[in-house]
Amino acid sequence: MQFEILIEETISDIFYINAHTREEAVLLARQKYRQGEFVLKPGHLLDVKFIPSSDDEAE
Repeated sequence: MQFEILIEETISDIFYINAHTREEAVLLARQKYRQGEFVLKPGHLLDVKFIPSSDDEAE
């Protein structure tokens, strides 16, 4: 029998940004994250969940 299990990790890290306002800092952080300048690395694991597919119960 084969089961589908979703593994979901929550990781975090702190990045420092120079900006004039908090809003500007958040915008810059989002840009840098999307452009790949800010990359979260394994090691700062906050949580992990193992979630079985609900479809498995029907089989």
